[in-house]
Amino acid sequence: MGKAARMATIITAQQTIKEQSNLYYLRSILLMLDVENVFLENFEFIAEQVGCDATEQVTFIDMATVKWTEYIPKNINTLAKKRPIVLMNVRDGAVSERSALLAGIKGIIYETDKPDVQLKSIRAILDGELWFRRSIISSTFSELLSEHIQTKSTVPQAEIDESTYNLTKREKTIIKLIAEGAQNKEIANKLHISDHTVKTHLYSAFKKTKSRNRIELLNWARQFFPDALTRYHTN
Repeated sequence: MGKAARMATIITAQQTIKEQSNLYYLRSILLMLDVENVFLENFEFIAEQVGCDATEQVTFIDMATVKWTEYIPKNINTLAKKRPIVLMNVRDGAVSERSALLAGIKGIIYETDKPDVQLKSIRAILDGELWFRRSIISSTFSELLSEHIQTKSTVPQAEIDESTYNLTKREKTIIKLIAEGAQNKEIANKLHISDHTVKTHLYSAFKKTKSRNRIELLNWARQFFPDALTRYHTN
């Protein structure tokens, strides 16, 4: 966990990679970041490998020639649990960011994103961060939290002992900021700590909650710790 991916698979139906196209820039950025990459035309080939240990191999799915509703839902939930998935060349409004986020997809790169934005997004994803609009992450978590509170009010549940998980005050603060859509650098600036320290706290929270990524951590927090997270949202 936290180790940058060194391999990437790019799934696309495009037969040729035109110079200065988004696929061209993607390949160039990956090579610049020392990430080997291969192009494949068949999504089903990747889906068949869901049993393989490929948690560090990022898969980029080119959405330029496919429809979200027809192409993705069939295998994406299972595949996203096994390896990082990124949707690229996405037309604005063509994909439900909320559905993608909940499915475990790591990020969405839009067809209108400039090369510098693509570079920033790919670096963040390789570093284990999510790449969605901040408002989507915040609103999605808020909705899930609201649903949990409503369920909690109607269904009797056992009291959760905070000491069971031993999350520190700082770890809870970081989880809360992630739920608001903050990236590592923003968290570091807000808490006046280094990026490395943010990662250290985050990986500690992963270990304590047995979460493999940020989505699982936020889902865990929604289930078990919503009150504590709200209470500890301080510096």
